[in-house]
Amino acid sequence: MEPPEKSREQSHHDILNRAQLAAKQSVITLAAIGVAELVVTMSTGSVTLTADGLDSLADSMISFIVWFGISMTRKPRSNLFPSGYRKVEVLAAFTAAIIIVVLGALITYHAIGALSNHTYIRYPEITMITLISAGSISLHRAFLIRKVAIESNLISLKLDARNSIKDSTASFVGFTSVLVGTYTSFKFMDAIGGIIIAGYIFLMAYTAIRESTLVLVDAVDNPQMTDDIRDFISSKFRVKTKEIFLRPVGNEFNAEIHILLPNETRLDETNRIIKSIEVDVRNKMRLDRVTIIPEPEHG
Repeated sequence: MEPPEKSREQSHHDILNRAQLAAKQSVITLAAIGVAELVVTMSTGSVTLTADGLDSLADSMISFIVWFGISMTRKPRSNLFPSGYRKVEVLAAFTAAIIIVVLGALITYHAIGALSNHTYIRYPEITMITLISAGSISLHRAFLIRKVAIESNLISLKLDARNSIKDSTASFVGFTSVLVGTYTSFKFMDAIGGIIIAGYIFLMAYTAIRESTLVLVDAVDNPQMTDDIRDFISSKFRVKTKEIFLRPVGNEFNAEIHILLPNETRLDETNRIIKSIEVDVRNKMRLDRVTIIPEPEHG
């Protein structure tokens, strides 16, 4: 039977393999959708389809950044990066979010210009077929990526999953806009569709920037984990904890735990308790690194 630590490392390795493959497939799929939409746009002149095509191409670039970030997390620790490269995937998510904001601004500018100039769509039926096809493919990819993102708990892959969901939703919204603009008197709906897609982009970018920034500045909003660690140590080892400090490292945490031991506890017994708590807490709570600091119960 494999030791728990080795089994945990193998499981983490397998999850990263699936996450990397999911991001790579996302790059190819979204790039193909974006190119196809822009090719059709040259014939139809649809603002919504142009926005959706640019959105898909940008999402493909974002998936590439996510893929690169996940690849970096697999590099071993070094002297320069003693905690490993796991925060690179968080930085990748932050970078991708900034690119999304720029893209949203460009799409908004283009859509407002089309709204003012009353641009009309040629071959609206082809435009609608393209949008519904793009949305269906993106939605299928989104559910596949979301499953792997939940398993891996990688911030960047979660961003990629939300990005794919946003991409599919934007395509369906674009389809509706073109449909209304084609068969009613509201001919401006094509431009409105582009503006709505830009709104989706800004909303998702805000969420991604907020989450990644909190991790990059070592913010921890997980009181439940602190309580779970304290309760686990108390119930299994009958040891009180004084303070628990968590630090995010990519999708995992490092923990510094201060425990209280009776003043008469011998050195060999203290070392045994520290080692046992370190191993059990790391495996139970799926932490990256655990440091136990003993302090006298009566100072």
